[in-house]
Parts: sequence; structure tokens; C-alpha cells
Amino acid sequence: MDKLFEIESFELFQNVLQQILANLYYSESTSTMPYIEAETVQVAKQELILIISDCNYDLQKIKDVIRSKDWVPEKVKCFLDLLEANKSNVLYSAYNHFNSSYCETVLGYDWIVKLILGTSELKTIKYPLLQLVMTTLNKIGKPNKILYEADKDMLLKIINSLESLK
Repeated sequence: MDKLFEIESFELFQNVLQQILANLYYSESTSTMPYIEAETVQVAKQELILIISDCNYDLQKIKDVIRSKDWVPEKVKCFLDLLEANKSNVLYSAYNHFNSSYCETVLGYDWIVKLILGTSELKTIKYPLLQLVMTTLNKIGKPNKILYEADKDMLLKIINSLESLK
């Protein structure tokens, strides 16, 4: 990141940082940043990702690490302001990146609850009471549909677990 803070034009510096924060975990063509080498951008992204993960995604710790560097104070302030303005997007992309690296990402879900009135039917019920349909995206980008079903015994365990959280 040292090379980024050596950019002389403040406007160019700000534009490069905005592009990096917007595409931190995604590779991007350097056509939007023609004055900066692609390798410099990738190294800066990797350093920022390392700082974020070393600070355990705590924004205050990240700011402290950035402030501790020997960079131009005006550019540090600009960087911290951009980071603050984009913190939701940065943390969301970090979460998605981590989640996609180790498991599938949930794109959407829907659930169905079947209500049974009367205790005599409940004792003889053989079909699921709760169904959860999830659409996930695996590492290679292929969407999957997953169906989870919970019968009365599993539903009772879920309810008891939720009630014990009080």
C-alpha cells in the first residue's frame, strides 16, 4: 500500500482507493485505473485484506493500524473517511468471500409451516411440519436448491432450544 500513498494527485489517489474498496475481494481489469500498475493494485488489496483479517474485522483496530503507518496524514484521513463510508460494503464482501471460500453462499430461502389443529392428528402425523428451501451458490458459481424438512420431534427440539435462549 506504500506505493498507493505515493500517488501525487489527490484525486487519482481517492479514485484508486474507491475502486480498491469497491472491489477488494474481486479481481478487476485495470482499465478503470490506467495510471496504476495492476500488480500495485493487487498488492495493495492483499495488504488491506491482511490488515482487515489481522484486526479481526474490527473497524477501530483497522483505523489504528492505518494511522500507525508513516503515510501522508491528509491521505490517511481520506483513506479512513472512505473506509468509514464503505464499511458495510467492505465487511459484507469480506463475509461473502470468507463464506464462499469455505462453504456455499446462501442466495435466498423460503419456508413453509404446516399447522395441524387437534392433538389426535399430531400424534399420527407422518409428514414434515416445517420445510426450508434454500438456494445456494457453490465455489464454481453453480446455484443449488436444498430442501430441509423437520418433523414434529425435530421441531419440538428447535422450539425448546429457542425457548432456552431467553
